[in-house]
Amino acid sequence: MAMTQSKQRTHNRHASGLRRFPWVARAEVATLAFFAWLLLRLLKLTVRVRSENAGLLQKCWREGEPVVLAFWHGRAVMLPFFYSGRGVYIMNSTHRDGEIVSRALHRFGIMSTRGSSSRGAVGGLLALARAARRGFDVALIPDGPRGPAGEAKAGAIELARLSGALLFPVSASCKLSFRGTGWDRMMIPLPGAELRVVVGDPIDVSRDRNAGVRGDGNETRRFGRESRERLRAELELALKGCTRRADKLAGRIEEDA
Repeated sequence: MAMTQSKQRTHNRHASGLRRFPWVARAEVATLAFFAWLLLRLLKLTVRVRSENAGLLQKCWREGEPVVLAFWHGRAVMLPFFYSGRGVYIMNSTHRDGEIVSRALHRFGIMSTRGSSSRGAVGGLLALARAARRGFDVALIPDGPRGPAGEAKAGAIELARLSGALLFPVSASCKLSFRGTGWDRMMIPLPGAELRVVVGDPIDVSRDRNAGVRGDGNETRRFGRESRERLRAELELALKGCTRRADKLAGRIEEDA
């Protein structure tokens, strides 16, 4: 107990010092972001990527048609390894760790809007939708930021509705990797790994939004709670299927997935 209180006092003094000298905090964030980018960059140079069912997604990238990408939190670090579009926006948190991640990913052409499921979510989704309407891809983590792992929230469905873009479930796996111990068991490829990326069939949210339109242009059914929940469940099922397939291709046993 005494040790815990001592550590807390040390942490408070450190935090107080950073508030007193904001340039120290800025320098610390910039340094950590650089080393995070450097690590990912070095890994990217050694990792081999093989994709399955990515034809339509790559066609959208070639033709500059914006898409919405959805992937699990535990596989999110792999986005810079396989993304090859013109630029993608993600939603990142407003706290210090989020700033570090945002700066590191920006060097890969992955830009950030600010928000999370618990803070600024609506503003973050609207910013992502505006980015899609400007021709950029957007990406969302349906089970982030705190889980439970593998349980999709409806944010990606709402984003696809707001942007009008196709929603692609994506997952990735590799046998040679480090696995975290947190709730999401973050998977990080190790040097020389073969990354297997599986793209699910796209979900066209507009098919529900436009369902039931009469010839006079009046909607007989709005995009409501039932449609959103059904599409959310469809996305969750598709992401789980992509993850199982990616793990199988990578040679991971089910218990280690």
